[in-house]
Amino acid sequence: MQDETPVGESAAGSWTDRLKLWGGLALGLGLMSWFLGSLEWRSLIAVMSEVRWSWIGLAAILMLADYAVHAWRWRVLLHHVDPELDWRTLWAATTVLWGFNTLLPLRAGNFLRPAVVSLRRSIPYTTLLFTSIAEYVCDIFGIVLLILGMIWLIPEAMIAEGPLEDIKIWGTLSGVGALLSLLVVVLLSSRQARSVIELLLRPIPSDRVRARVLELFDQLVLGMAAVGHPLRLFQALALTLLIWGGWLLAILATFRAFDLEIPLVGALFWESSLTLSMLLPQAPGYLGVFQVVTEESLRLFEAPVAKAEAIALVFWTICFVPITVLGVYDGSRAGLSLGRNPLQGAMDELEPPTDPV
Repeated sequence: MQDETPVGESAAGSWTDRLKLWGGLALGLGLMSWFLGSLEWRSLIAVMSEVRWSWIGLAAILMLADYAVHAWRWRVLLHHVDPELDWRTLWAATTVLWGFNTLLPLRAGNFLRPAVVSLRRSIPYTTLLFTSIAEYVCDIFGIVLLILGMIWLIPEAMIAEGPLEDIKIWGTLSGVGALLSLLVVVLLSSRQARSVIELLLRPIPSDRVRARVLELFDQLVLGMAAVGHPLRLFQALALTLLIWGGWLLAILATFRAFDLEIPLVGALFWESSLTLSMLLPQAPGYLGVFQVVTEESLRLFEAPVAKAEAIALVFWTICFVPITVLGVYDGSRAGLSLGRNPLQGAMDELEPPTDPV
């Protein structure tokens, strides 16, 4: 039997996908244009002429190495699912994640990364997707450590006055939240958790629905299982420290490039602010938000306006342009294209073909 989907509906879906894609790109470009329009260009050009580009090159290398550690951590979290996962597939999935997060709205790259591995390794897509929860647990711990380190280094005068006065409270709440997140993940991995889910599903009359929900729950538990394994959890948290440490070193190298004297607490504050702002879905490439957070964070530590604006542009380029180029290249090899909704294309590939009737 031929596909009975009306042509009009198919065309409408295509136009909807393109509207979401290009609308998101337009939003990001609009935010970036607004930021660029607010710059003091004469002062910015003067600052850029004095940049020490060797330090910028070092910062770019550190950021690429940081993405490699991201891939390494995901491999640790996937070890129980696919212990033979090859590095080439892992790296391609990682570049697609960050590259398409830069180009598409709402962090769509997070949904494309598991598709790349699922297509090459025949692993259930949802199992791979649910490993993101384990990553978020690790990232929360990393953020908590950043905040606690910043609290320890902030002078008492800065804590008592200004926008940092509540930082100790938020740091404590973040620590409690991280511990609760880990506890929930560990509890979900227990046999008792599945028994509770089965009990809750009993009132549902459909066996098919109950089976499907249990299947999703099992895949969720499998995706998060590494967090419940002490050795895997230790390895993942250690790599998380490397991730945040690498980013911090890239920030410090950028400061050196611009001959900017900002204390370590300033670098930690900027890193924490960027991390928290990037957790939420937003415009492609974090355009606008990234630059504004950078500028405001650095000005809080009395950085000159022109240098803060220049760093906002240069560090965004360091963080996202190289990995985006690699992501587009690896994505094209995986059959992903911006010409159509890449997530829908990946899902079409994952969908098992239906037998003609």
